[in-house]
Amino acid sequence: MRTLRRLLVLLLAVVAASTVALTVAPSASAATRNDYPYRYDTTQRADPWGFTKRQCVSFVAWRERQRGHALSNATQRWGSAYNWNNAAARMGVKIGRKPVVGAIAQWNTYERSAYYSPGSSRPNGTVRSGGYGHVGYVRAVYADGSALVENYNLGAPRAYLATRVKAPRYIYYGVRAPR
Repeated sequence: MRTLRRLLVLLLAVVAASTVALTVAPSASAATRNDYPYRYDTTQRADPWGFTKRQCVSFVAWRERQRGHALSNATQRWGSAYNWNNAAARMGVKIGRKPVVGAIAQWNTYERSAYYSPGSSRPNGTVRSGGYGHVGYVRAVYADGSALVENYNLGAPRAYLATRVKAPRYIYYGVRAPR
């Protein structure tokens, strides 16, 4: 019984410490829930925003729509993820190096950035985008400038992943850019 109490106290301390590390701390379940409506789709057809389902661009377009910031590939010409910083700049959307909850994390073709393995408070690897670049949705921001980013296709083809990274840039579409 004594060992169980010590274990519970240790577990609560770890949970408290990880929550303190966040500057914006949503619940863990909210931060990593795969509620994307096309998560089981196998058709590779276009979604309502003009992107292929179960790709990173479709997932981010869907998250933005949830927040009331709809985007359209047909009218705004976002294109592949490697073009999103150019498309945002063309539309006058600010881009920067600091993550903000609700911003879009963006990588150009084969770009690398710091990766934090689960439970780590320090970067201990790198993540690299593919030939089409990559985008993800910033779900939470940590005190060290890293972010919890939800996305599709970063870890495995057509698969959801929420991971802590420092993206090369952030697109402030529908959110206030930091000072």
